[in-house]
Amino acid sequence: MKFCEKLQKLRKEKGYSQEQLADLLEVSRQSVSKWESGTTYPEMDKLLSLCKIFNVTLDDLTNDEVTTKKISEKRKNNFNNLVYVILDIISKSFEMFKRMNKQEKVKCITELIILFLILLIFKIPFNYINDSILNIFINFSENAYKILSSIWLFISNTTYLILFVAIFIYIYKIKFLDKYEFKEDTINNKTEEIDNNPEIISTRAKDSQKHSFILFDILGKLFNIFLKLCVFCILFPLIFLFIFGVICLTLALIIQFVGIHYIGIFVLLLGALGALEVLIELLFKFILSSNLNVKRLFIVFLSSITLVGVGFGITTYEVSSTNYIDLLPKNLSLNTYEYIFSMNNDIILYDLNDIKYVVNDNLTNNLKVSVSYYEDYLTVNVDLYNNYLGIHKSIPWDKTLNYFDLLKNDLKNKIIYNYNLLNNVEIVIETSQSNIDKLKENVENVRAKEEEEYNMYKYYEEKIAELEDKLIENENELLNKNQQIEDLQEKINNISGLIQ
Repeated sequence: MKFCEKLQKLRKEKGYSQEQLADLLEVSRQSVSKWESGTTYPEMDKLLSLCKIFNVTLDDLTNDEVTTKKISEKRKNNFNNLVYVILDIISKSFEMFKRMNKQEKVKCITELIILFLILLIFKIPFNYINDSILNIFINFSENAYKILSSIWLFISNTTYLILFVAIFIYIYKIKFLDKYEFKEDTINNKTEEIDNNPEIISTRAKDSQKHSFILFDILGKLFNIFLKLCVFCILFPLIFLFIFGVICLTLALIIQFVGIHYIGIFVLLLGALGALEVLIELLFKFILSSNLNVKRLFIVFLSSITLVGVGFGITTYEVSSTNYIDLLPKNLSLNTYEYIFSMNNDIILYDLNDIKYVVNDNLTNNLKVSVSYYEDYLTVNVDLYNNYLGIHKSIPWDKTLNYFDLLKNDLKNKIIYNYNLLNNVEIVIETSQSNIDKLKENVENVRAKEEEEYNMYKYYEEKIAELEDKLIENENELLNKNQQIEDLQEKINNISGLIQ
C-alpha cells in the first residue's frame, strides 16, 4: 500500500479531518490533501510528526509493503490507544459544540440529561440484586458479613459504573458524534475537490487555527503521566501482596508434605496469585505503554478464576469436615508449683484474677501459693516485690514451636481444639481466714484508690477544658474592648481636629 493511501486511511481511523491533521502538523490543509493524493511527499520532520501522531514507526509509514492492517494489529493492544480514543471524543465534542448554534446546543444538552436520568433509573435493579445478596451474607458471622458485603458492593458498583459510562459514551457517540463526523466528511470531500483546483489554491488564504488540537495533545500527555503515576501507586502494594501470596503458597505446599492435607487452600492461593499476576502485568504494561497479549492474559485470568472457585469449594468442604472442640486434648497435663511467702498486712495481690482461696488456719504467718499451668506451652514466674504478689506469664520462642507441633498433629486428624486455654493459669492461695480477709481488703483498698485517682484525673481534665473555654471568651472580650477603645480614640481625634 502506498504512502498516500496509508496516510488517508490512518487519518480516518483516528477520526481526524484534513484540517485537524494540518493543525497538528502546523501546515496548510492543502499540503495534507496533496500528500493524500500523491502529488507531493512530506519532509522528514513532518514524517516523524506523523509517526508520533499515528503511533507508528517510520518504516510502517513509508514502506509500501507494510499495510495499515498490519499497523493496526501492532497497535491494537497498546494502552495509549485508550487515551487517544478519549482525546478523540473530547476533541470531536469540542469541535461539535463550537460549530453548533444555540438551539442545537440546548437540544443536545437536554437529550444528554434525559439519557443520564434514564441510566440512573437502571440502578434500581442493581440495588435489588445487592439487597438480595446481602440478605444471604447476613447469615454468616459479623466479620465474614463485613468482608463479603464490602467485596460484593465494590464489584457491583464498579460493574454498574463501567456499564453506565460505556452505554452513555456509546449512545452519545452514535447519536451526536457520528452524525457530526458524517457531516464533516461530506464538507471535507467537497472541499478536497476544490483544493485540487490550482487556481483556487493560489487564491485561498493559508491561515488555520494551529493550537486547538495541540492543546488537546498536551493535555493528553499530562493526563497520561498523571494516570501512570496513579497506577504506579496501585501497582507498588500489589507487588508486595503478590510476594506475600507466594510465601503463603509455599507454606501451603509445605503443609501438604508434613501430612496436613488441605489441598483447597493451595488451589485457592494458586488461583488468586494467577489473577493477581494478570492484574500486575496489565498495570505494568500500562505504565510502559507496551503491547498486550490479550488472548494469553484472558486465558490465564479465566483459569485463575476457575482455580479460585474450585479452591474455595474444596476449602469449604475441608473446613466443614474439621471438628472443633472447645477443650484441650486429654493427653495434656497441668504442672503445679508451690511457693511459700511470709504473711504481712500490707501484701497486695497485684493484678490477679480468678484466685481460689483455701482456708488453712495452721498457716497464720505464711501464704502458700499454688500455680498450675501447662509448662510445655507457658512460662510462669511468681514473686513478692515491695509487698506486691505478682504472677507473670510469657511464651518463649521455643515453647511457641510446641504450639505449632500440637496444631500440626491435630490438623492431621482434622481436629482443632481451643488452644487459648493453654494460656490459663490456676492460682490457689492457702492461708488462714483472717489472712484471706486481709488480702481481699487490701485489693479493695487498691481498687478504690485507683478509682478515686481516675475520678480526680477526669475532674482535672474537665476543669482544664472549662478554664480554656473561659480564657478564649476573655480573649475575645479583650479584643472587643480594644476595638471599642480604638473607635473612641478615633472619635476623640476627629473632635479635636474640628475644635482646632
